[in-house]
Amino acid sequence: MSITLYDLAAADTTVRFSPHCWKSRLALSHKQLEHATMPVAFMEKNKIAMSGQRLLPVLADGDTVVYDSWDIAVYLDSKYPQRPALFVNDDAISYAMSVNEWCNNVLSVHIRPLVIMPIFNIIKEEDKSYFRQSREEKLGLSLEAYNDKANGSIAELNKTLDTLREVLDDQSYLTGPSPSYADICVLGMFLWIACSNEVALIDMGFTDREDVFYQWYQRMLNRYSDVIPSRLL
Repeated sequence: MSITLYDLAAADTTVRFSPHCWKSRLALSHKQLEHATMPVAFMEKNKIAMSGQRLLPVLADGDTVVYDSWDIAVYLDSKYPQRPALFVNDDAISYAMSVNEWCNNVLSVHIRPLVIMPIFNIIKEEDKSYFRQSREEKLGLSLEAYNDKANGSIAELNKTLDTLREVLDDQSYLTGPSPSYADICVLGMFLWIACSNEVALIDMGFTDREDVFYQWYQRMLNRYSDVIPSRLL
């Protein structure tokens, strides 16, 4: 059966910036599953009407449709157990779930100010009114005012990364000598930054080449180089 991942795209449809969509694309790479991607702009949610909802990512595997990055990962491991595992056991599922929640509820707080205006600048013109209105409604201030928090967010992000550095001081990946879905969850968040900004992570002031986090990031980019944009490698 053919697999298609529907994910969020910029005006240049080769630019995909959603962290949750990246989690699913990296999961497909990890499972070594051939797949196509379908770019979906903010105002093109009709493309995923078959999912019965309006959020991305959406995975179509033959007649099966799955949405939500976590559910997609669980589905892929269940459907294709003969391929490399995203979760090696129940403990790995629990750990990945905790990391995913930490990414969504803690890490995202410090990343969002770094990506709001860059995303606004790269999406289609017809998406900008919706993006501005929906985000400003949630944030309670203008995109420009929120963007002013970016410099402070870099310092806070750096502090938050100490949680990962403690783990990566002793091992190459979050769960040991090889990457798992927990690592994919974190990488998806940093591809959110890298794919929406034109500045490399190392130039943003929260890491350097000797940093164990940066070294992990480079290992992860190389591991999933089949789906990572060439400009990031």
